[in-house]
Amino acid sequence: MRIIGGDVCKSSLVCWELVKQPGKLKQIFSNEKRKFSKSKPDPLTFHANKSSLADFEAYLLGDRELAKAKVKADCLVLEPTGIHYAKVWAIVAEYVGVEVRWVGHQESVFTRRSERLPNKNDQADPLALAAYAWKHWEQPEYFLDFPPDLIAEIRSLYYQMNSLIRVQSPLINRTRQQLAEEFPEAAIKQQIPSERDGLQPLFAWLADYPRTLLRRNNYWQNKYAASCLLKYGVTISQFTRDFSWLLCRVNELEFNYRQRLIKLVNSEVFKNYNLVFNQFNFNYRLRAIILIQVYPLTRFSSRAAFKRRLGMGKDQYQSGDVQYFRNSGSSEARSQLLLWCRQRIVNPKFRPTTPVGKELGAKYDELLAKYSSDGNLGKIQAITKYFDKQIEAIAKIEGSMAETPNSPALLQIKAVKLATVQSKDALILAAQSGVNVDLPSAGTSQKAQGFKTLIAFKVIFLALRRLWPMLKKANCS
Repeated sequence: MRIIGGDVCKSSLVCWELVKQPGKLKQIFSNEKRKFSKSKPDPLTFHANKSSLADFEAYLLGDRELAKAKVKADCLVLEPTGIHYAKVWAIVAEYVGVEVRWVGHQESVFTRRSERLPNKNDQADPLALAAYAWKHWEQPEYFLDFPPDLIAEIRSLYYQMNSLIRVQSPLINRTRQQLAEEFPEAAIKQQIPSERDGLQPLFAWLADYPRTLLRRNNYWQNKYAASCLLKYGVTISQFTRDFSWLLCRVNELEFNYRQRLIKLVNSEVFKNYNLVFNQFNFNYRLRAIILIQVYPLTRFSSRAAFKRRLGMGKDQYQSGDVQYFRNSGSSEARSQLLLWCRQRIVNPKFRPTTPVGKELGAKYDELLAKYSSDGNLGKIQAITKYFDKQIEAIAKIEGSMAETPNSPALLQIKAVKLATVQSKDALILAAQSGVNVDLPSAGTSQKAQGFKTLIAFKVIFLALRRLWPMLKKANCS
């Protein structure tokens, strides 16, 4: 068997080949580590250009001089941390008929550390990946699964649309700054995108952007004709018009991507999923991210795994007397679920009228009344949340220093972590005793704001507990 591990860089791939069951990786690394310099580059580092990709093809097929076995590789093992950079090499491997297997970042790091391979070394990483694949070759569950083509297209569209949404705010803010000195009446006017083409009327008028409207609207033209600054010779600059044109183009792209995404999400193959989603009144973005994360549902054997996948899992971290929990799963799914709860559950006017919608609304009202009547509960939760973030940050630093266990800096970090845990316990005890505790941050001192996010997450947990069996009952596969 011939397995090639690959460490992906921005525009290159560093390879390590194993042709037999590996023994001690540290010894293999010491004996076979390749030496190179600027004048004599590493022969197993390939670059994303035409000639180097041809060399990489030959290496995969066993035609190159440096191939240990003169046969086609059984597998190329990659880590998808930088998926856009890694795809180049996966495409080439699949083109020549070599299987690509993907290994999670945590598994890769654990293999490297457990074998005492050096950290941040471009040759140690592919060796660890190849060894991991060899060890678990007959266990496909140890490798990452990538979604079917339709879900892959939804995923691609979803994140591309997210990128378009993110770039809009800087453009809008900069254009409004210009309008404050050129057309102040429009600078603070709220803009609602058109449902017909997704454009915002003010910026479309500023850019003279071509539109397909049923009738022409002269609102902004008339407003500008009466502007207070025209009397003083102030006009709208070309910069403002150019930025408005750029914003209109982004709006147009987002609108087109959104229509395509909605069409895919409403495909016949997801009919049973959407029937369940309708009962929760999920919007198209939440539907998309849920499908991206959980389709097909048959991958999940338990509700806990389902919830974790949607960002609502908890990982327990414990070291000595220190214990804390960290969110796990998709942060994007967690954000969309929180947004849905705030838009569709918090306000009674927008709650779903279905049985599950009424249950979630009643749960929110019950928790809100409970936390509002007992201020100590809100304070305790605020203290816990604040200190858990501090402990998590300190634990990350501690973990990064694990390879130097006796260093004075690491001992000091451990002392800081212990002191933070003790401060947390003392403040919680004081709050439980009814002592008036000043909370650590100004943002958590407002009782009404301190626990509303907590309540929202409790409602989301309940929503997922209901969603899981409903999807199973609807025969979602």
